[in-house]
This record gives sequence, structure tokens and C-alpha cells, in this order.
Amino acid sequence: MGKVQLYDEYEQPQQQEKIKSVVYSDAEGTMWNSLFNCGEFEISKETYYKGKASIKISWDKNMGCEWIGFGNSFNNWQPVNIKKHVDNKALSFFVRTHHGEVNSIPIVASLEDFSGGGSYLFIDCKKYLKGISIDTSWKQVIVPLWDFPMGNEVENDDIDASSVKQLKFQLEGAGKFFIDEITLIEFSKNQYKNMLMEVENMKPKGAKKQQIYKEGNLIKSAWGTGKKLCHSLEETSDSIGETHIKWEFETKNCNWAQWGINWNDWYQINFRGITEFSTLEFKIKTDSTAEFYISIEDFKGHKSSKLITQQQIKNHSQWTLVKIPLKDFKLRENNFVLDQIKQITFKGKTSGKVLLDDIKINENETH
Repeated sequence: MGKVQLYDEYEQPQQQEKIKSVVYSDAEGTMWNSLFNCGEFEISKETYYKGKASIKISWDKNMGCEWIGFGNSFNNWQPVNIKKHVDNKALSFFVRTHHGEVNSIPIVASLEDFSGGGSYLFIDCKKYLKGISIDTSWKQVIVPLWDFPMGNEVENDDIDASSVKQLKFQLEGAGKFFIDEITLIEFSKNQYKNMLMEVENMKPKGAKKQQIYKEGNLIKSAWGTGKKLCHSLEETSDSIGETHIKWEFETKNCNWAQWGINWNDWYQINFRGITEFSTLEFKIKTDSTAEFYISIEDFKGHKSSKLITQQQIKNHSQWTLVKIPLKDFKLRENNFVLDQIKQITFKGKTSGKVLLDDIKINENETH
């Protein structure tokens, strides 16, 4: 919606220190909307979170509209000073789909002052949705006021936080939602931290036991197989027909003796909820010189490594079981996205020969 300056100066209404908390709740508040030919907006009794009605809205901005949205004052169109409320209040509303399930709601929330200045914030469901996704059940969205850019030159906002006029919802992309109970609520940073932890606990956990190397599957699940310049990697069998991995590598004049393995057809692997309770285990035989790094990587490029030394190999003629607690990789501390683990990699440090078998994630014996 375009803004037209009709005069240079005006007498600003008296500021209100006390905020009326309701933006929309049934008949409270007068909602305006500008969807033109790109959507529909109505107060519907079809479904509601509370009361007897909710906002039913559908839109597609790609139908040729430059700006579409809706909004309302939360103080009867009187200016409100929100400066002292920024750290203890949040925008709250309840949302559900018309049908089906989505992971995002393409809406930008805006606080607008009486001169037309605004502070804009995309409603990122990963930060603000009290849930994993939006479906046909009501979910709460909580947006802390402190996340709105105010007095931030980098964000290029120009809002006068002492004279806020209204809350607007700018619609992007396309969507079909019911929205209800748009309010400002008391909300602390500690409450926000607890909400994020609650949502984290809702997310699916990884299996505490995962088989990484499956016999006969090396070529399909690993890269770096076959004979390379710095190493050779293949499956082989012993005298009793047991299949395992044989890795021979030269590091003296080579810096690319490495390979990696994924055990989910190269889709992401979930370690969420298991890093404190599971270990990375494998059986190993080496010659007397071989040492190598074993690393965990995610799809975001994070990597954490451990060095396997000769001190960990008890007997070069017998299989040795190596156990590394996943917590020793400090994945969370290194900002890994725990449900987007990509692979485990092996990189030679000291030239030699290594036999590997039964590589897996296993539940820690103490749990």
C-alpha cells in the first residue's frame, strides 16, 4: 500500500504507555485488509482456536499484486510507546492450515509508527513456531518484540518505537491459513529459551543403534573405493569367508589418502538425541605403523575428527574393538545440524595397512 504525504507537520496524539494486548480476537479490533485480486480475507466461524470465529485467509502474490496484507491497531489507533516493553513482550497468534501440512508461513510482521516508518521481521517458523510444522491443528507462533530491528542501521529500519500505530502482516508467496487470537503477551528471554528447548524435544530422535558398514555394500555407500594415487580401498574376505574392508594408504608423498561412507543412500542421517548415549564403534587390525583420522561431517560443512593411534591397537594379529563416545566429537558445541549428518570419513596420517569391520553406532553400555 503506497503512502502519500498530505502535509508537512501534524499534531501527534498523546502517547499511551499501557498497551492494549488484543490485535484480533473475534469482534475485538477492526481488521483492515488489502488483498486486491490476489486473495481472500474473511472472518469465519468454520473453525477457531478461541471464541466463535477466526480469520480465514488465502493468497497468491504471484497473481500480480505488488503488496498485499492486513493489520490492525492494538490500542484503538492511539500511539503507543513500546520501548520499555521490547524485552518483556511478544507477538502471539495461533495458526492452522485449511488442509494438509506445511513447514513455513510466508508472512512478514511489521510494527508501523504514525509517520509511516516500520520495523519488519520475517516470521521464521524455525524460530517462532511452537511446533515442528503447521497442519490442521492449531499451533502457536510467538515472536519476541526484541527480535524486531529497532534502532539498527544495518537493518535499515526507521521506526519511532515511542509512537507505534499498528501491527501489519505483509503476505509473501502463497498460502491458505486460519489465524486466531493475535495478541501481545508477557514473554521473557528465559521463556523463549525454554520454548526452543521444548520444540527441540519434539523433533524426531535418531536411532541409538545404526549399522554404518554393511558387507557387500562398500562401493554403493562409500566414495574413494578402488585403487587411487594415494591409497587402495576394497572389500576382501579372510580364510573363513568373513568379509571386511581393506585400506592401504601412502601419506609420505601423498595428501589425499582418504575416503568416506554414508549409510542412508546419501541422504541425511539423524544424530539428534543420541550424542550423549551412543558410541561410534569398529573392529580394526593394522600393521605396526598405520595411523589415521576418523571424522564426522554434516551437510552444512561442519567437521569433527579423532586420531586413531597405534596406542589404541592392542594386538596387530587380532581384531581390536575401538569405541569412541559420540559426545567426544562435541558435535553440538561445533554447531552441527544433528539431523543432517552427511558421512564418516577416514584420512591417513601415517602410511600403512588397515582392516576394518563392523563399523556402527551403538548404544552406550551405561544407558
